[in-house]
Order: sequence, then C-alpha cells, then structure tokens
Amino acid sequence: MTGRMGTGWDAVIGDDRWRSSEVLWVEGGTEHSWRRVDELAAGVEAAVRAAPGTVVVLVRAASRLGAFAGQLGAWRAGRVVAVDDGLGPAELARIRPDLVLSVPVDGPPEVVEVAAGGLPADRLPPEVVAVNFTSGSTGARKAVAVTRGNLAALFGCRGLDVPVEGRLVAANFASPAYDGWWFDTWKTAAVGGVVVCLPKVTDDVFAWPELVERYGVHRVLLPAAVVATLVQSLPECVEDIPWVFSGGERFRVATVRQARDAGLATRFVNLYGPTEATFATHGHVLPADPTGLAEIPIGTPLDGCAQRLEQRDNGTELVVSGPVVCLGYLDHGRVVDRFPTEGGHAVYRTGDLVRPDPDGALVFVARLDSQVKVNGVRVDTAALETEVTALPGAADCRVVQDGADTVAFVRVGGPGTSPTEVEPVVKRFSPAIAVELLDGFPVKDGGKVDARALMELYRTRTRTGEHV
Repeated sequence: MTGRMGTGWDAVIGDDRWRSSEVLWVEGGTEHSWRRVDELAAGVEAAVRAAPGTVVVLVRAASRLGAFAGQLGAWRAGRVVAVDDGLGPAELARIRPDLVLSVPVDGPPEVVEVAAGGLPADRLPPEVVAVNFTSGSTGARKAVAVTRGNLAALFGCRGLDVPVEGRLVAANFASPAYDGWWFDTWKTAAVGGVVVCLPKVTDDVFAWPELVERYGVHRVLLPAAVVATLVQSLPECVEDIPWVFSGGERFRVATVRQARDAGLATRFVNLYGPTEATFATHGHVLPADPTGLAEIPIGTPLDGCAQRLEQRDNGTELVVSGPVVCLGYLDHGRVVDRFPTEGGHAVYRTGDLVRPDPDGALVFVARLDSQVKVNGVRVDTAALETEVTALPGAADCRVVQDGADTVAFVRVGGPGTSPTEVEPVVKRFSPAIAVELLDGFPVKDGGKVDARALMELYRTRTRTGEHV
C-alpha cells in the first residue's frame, strides 16, 4: 500500500484503503487482505441496514477478525457497536443492543437477536460510535461511550508511534472489548499497518517467537503482569520485539531489571490511562539501562490530553481532559452520566493520586480509594505494595481483601526468597495481613491480575496447609 494515509475518522473507515490486496490481518495461521476484510464488513453493513431502527449493534465473533470486521461494517452503516466478550445481564442492560450479530470469517453474518424496541432512535448522541467496558477492577464493569472524535485523536497520536522502516507491524493481544484493542488494531490500520494476532498466553504462547520473526513485529501492548511473567519465565517470547508497551497495572522496576538480566534489548514504554479516556493519556519511555532506576513514572501527557493536578486531603489527584476523554457512561441504553466539559472537551477525574518527579513526569502514588480497613485500622495498600517490591527478592505484590481475609501476594523474583524477608514489612502495616509467596500471578483473559483466583488459591492452601 503506497501513499500517505489519513488518520481522520472518515479516511479510516472509508473505501479507498480497503481495496488493497496487501495483508492487513494475520490470525490463526491465515493472512487476510484489506479487500477480504472489506468484504466481511460489507456483509455486516448490509445486515445492519436491513434492520431498521437499529442504534446499537452487539457483535459476537469467535475470531478477532470477525470482531474487527463487525466494527467496520456497523460504523459504515452509521451505528454504535459493542463487542460481546461474554457480557452478563448487567452489562447488556447498560447498552440495550437493538441487534445482535454473529460474524464468522467463512460465511455471511447471522442475525442472532433483534430487540423488541421501545427505545427512541435518538437515545444516543450522534457522535457516539462504540462502547468500551471497564475491567471492573474498582467495582462493577461500566459501559463507556466512545466517540468518533476520541478514536480520531488516538489514531493521530504521534506519542504512541514507534520508528519503523516500511509498514508498521503490530502484534495484537488485547480483547476486542477492552481499550487496548483500539491501539493494537485500529491505530495500526489507520497508518496502513499489519495486525498480527498473538495466541493467548494460556493457549499457545510458544507460537509467539515464530510469528514475531516471520512478520517482523515492531510493537506489542501487554499488561504489566503478562510482561513480568514472560520476562521471568519465557523471555524468548518477546526478545525480538523492539518495542513493548505496557499499561493497565503498575509496571515494576524488577521487571525491567529481569529483562536486562535475560539479555533483552527491548525498549519498554509505560502507559497510563483509564478506559474513560479511550486508551492512554500518559506515556513514559524507559531508559535502556535501568541502573539507578527506583520507580517507573506514568510519564507526561500524550497528544490529545491535558492534565491538571488537584489537591485532595490525602494527596494530589490527576484530572485529565481533551479529545481523548470519552463522553460518559451508558446505562439502560442511554448516556446517563456525561463527563463535565471545559473548553469544549470532556474532563475526567481519574481517582488516582500522583506526584511529579524531578523531570516533571508523573509518578503514580495510590488510588484515592486504595485504603482498606484491616481489623478496624486503615491500611494504604499501594504504599504496602511499593515497600514490598523494593525488597531484593520481590518482583511484584498485590494486596487483596475479600471478606475477613486480607492477603499480600508476593511474586518472587528468583530462588531464595522466604516469608521471613517479606513478613516484617507487611506486618508493619498490620499484623493481620497474611503473606503468600508465588512464582507467578494468575491473570484474566485481558491480562490483568485475577484477584479472585489469588484468593481461591490462598484459601485452598489454607485448607491443605500448603502455605509458602
């Protein structure tokens, strides 16, 4: 594909770029051209237009390509699209889809369900084009209204670009229902790149090196927990990827040091941004040499984001604004909670406490709501996790509270780490907090640490007396 490609909304979903026979998508051992994706999207568009009164389309697809083509087809039909990643009744009630489509890659789309109606056709503002769901790590999953302006701002964000010769080749790890999907796939397509879908870690992570080598992958976005696990146990899976972006959770210094000890020359980029801001608002490129690195900043604002620091009783909260900030939350098929606006752009209070480092980059300190009560005493879990991960043998720490149990789960960075090294630090915060050492953390499909699975493991070990 030749020529400079526009990254505006109409240019991205328009017809011109979709006539090429060059490869756009690689998944499951099959290469798909731009033209083939266009054909799939045309089938979706026709099915959507055949259902009058449709506002929200829910796409179900066994493949990631089906989800991508479903989004493109729904957008061309002028509809709002959400992707079903196993949404429960509560999540479905938030968006109230009018049409549910199954999108295979080897046949036409199939209408699964048509809603009975009852909602007005103008229930959503015309600028809304998609719905993203939060991970639910701070409570129930919320439905976020994403606008075409949000995605266009992401497509044009130069701070997320990496140096390449020729076409960008990006690996895709993120699920279509999460905000990392926009970066992995649509931002790549916006610049005429190639998307290479990686198998899930639990499926066939050993296939990654061959895919990376064959297609010359330039970048990948992975949750911090996945990066840490791979660097520690399977560094060969990412050793040939020049740029590894990470976000969604705190990126630990221990991970970077382990990467360098394993001989990886990969450049790491720490990203920060709530789902309410499309994908990312801040970024920080880590130094190639981690010597002397004490903490990893979330960085400085990316294109399309402005920041404001507001003083709270327990610290300084980060407030973000700009074209990347979404419209608000959906419930019962409507936008019920619009974010306030300033200067024509939405404003979002992140609930994250930060502080500037000497270079002006922001460092994440804690959540406004990161304190938990343990036996009636408030404990700052973020501060506890930071102190534990400063220990030589501790690569990561997660404090999880469930009912009467509060446990500090510690991922050890190598042999020789014992509870006697970790417990004194934890017990200073509260003697009632248990300590559990693990070689790795279980993760959800999206790659974030699975707190529920951690507690199930703890209770199993409690019953069997297998605590480490």
